[in-house]
Order: sequence, then C-alpha cells, then structure tokens
Amino acid sequence: MKDFARGPGRLRQLPLLARVTYSIFIAFTLVALAESAWLGADMLGADFAKFDEYYAGAPASIRAARVATSGGPNIDMPGDMPEAAAVDPMPVRKLLEVTHFHLFSMPVYLMILSHLFMLTRWGARAKLTWIIAATLSVAAHMAAPWLARGGGAGARAFYAGSGALLAISFGLMSAVPLLEMWRPRHRAG
Repeated sequence: MKDFARGPGRLRQLPLLARVTYSIFIAFTLVALAESAWLGADMLGADFAKFDEYYAGAPASIRAARVATSGGPNIDMPGDMPEAAAVDPMPVRKLLEVTHFHLFSMPVYLMILSHLFMLTRWGARAKLTWIIAATLSVAAHMAAPWLARGGGAGARAFYAGSGALLAISFGLMSAVPLLEMWRPRHRAG
C-alpha cells in the first residue's frame, strides 16, 4: 500500500519480483481477453449470426438437404419445408451459474487492474474515466446474457458493445502498466 501513497509513476520503481508477478498477471489478462473473443466467435459466430439461437432459442435455419447413398437413389428434399422447431432459450439455471461465477471473479479482476493502473503516470481524471468505463463494462457484460435471452438486434448490439468496451478498457488498463513497468529508465545526463 505504501506504493499507492507515494503517488503515480511508481511501477518502474517496484522490486523486480513484484514487476515480474504483475507482468505475469497482466499477460494472463491479455490472453484471457483474446480467448474470450475466440470463445464468443465460436458460440455466437464472428458476425453474431448464431446470437439469437444461442441465447433466445430462435429457430434454427433449415437447409435444403440432398441425401445421396452409395449405389442408391438421390433424394431431393423440397425447399419449402417448414422451419425447424424452436430451440428453447438458454436455461435460467445456466445464466444464474455463469452470473454467479462472474459476480465473484470479475470485480476482483477489475480491482487488481485498477490498482495497477492507479500506479501509472496517467492523470487522475484519465484514471478515473478508464476505471469507471471498465466498471460499467463489467456490469453491462454481466447483464448482457440476461438481455440477450429476449433476443433481437438491440440485445445483440448491447452484448457486442459491452464486450468491446470490456476488451478496450481491460486491454488499456493492462497494457499501460505493463509498458510503464518495463520502460527503460532515463539517465540524467
């Protein structure tokens, strides 16, 4: 705590072991952000094409199927087949479990990144702005799956926006301390 009392710009002056420890934490944070984007693209599609189906249980689209068996006849399925039965929305139990986990883990992550970010040379107003943005993005991204359960373009935009704000704010609050910790010291000359 003494490092916070001495003011900003203390990251380079931390002991080597502290800088290595914080750098490892930040490296895992950046990997987690990239993995989250990958997971989201896999679950929802890179263009959010599977968004409504995943959360709201929208009907799956049907493709006209052509079945061919070896040596047998080809069967052409008519293109005017009815839509598939609607998939059930994501169960409330699953949303509760995911929310429960995130309510305990995300604030801790936010607190650690905020503390590291407070040790940077950035001004107090900029720090406050980014910490508030990160806090709002965490809250919004935890609420997004609940809103997404209703489906629709608004829910899709809210989910994408909250995820983008989370990635940007956590990315910045990770990169700035990391760069300041390892930036070479200027020698008085």
